[in-house]
Amino acid sequence: MAMGAFLVLFTGFALVSGQAASSASNFWTGELTERELNIAIVVEVVWFAHMLGMGAIIFFLGLLAANPARARIGAIAVVAIMGTQFIAGGMASTYGYNGFSGFNIFAALFMLIPLITLIACLSKLNAK
Repeated sequence: MAMGAFLVLFTGFALVSGQAASSASNFWTGELTERELNIAIVVEVVWFAHMLGMGAIIFFLGLLAANPARARIGAIAVVAIMGTQFIAGGMASTYGYNGFSGFNIFAALFMLIPLITLIACLSKLNAK
């Protein structure tokens, strides 16, 4: 549930504040034409909207599931969501997508919270 709440808050704020759109050019190499910038903005907004939906699904599954099932669902969700994000980011990098470069507090939070969530879920897999 914590990861779902984090994703909903983080991505919701980025979408509502315009941060997802305004930071789009930072994730791509080189100077972008107006058309390329518009495409980059769409990519970032869709990526954030996708993560918002995934966060809401995780949050509501956490509310509906009991402890052992919640731990299993949480572990599967963390691996599936973070795995697909790494795969998507890696595949996009072949087209010039840089993602976060250097240390970034948002990137650190984006990795730390799912890692803590995964550890918490794995520690409760066999709880009664």
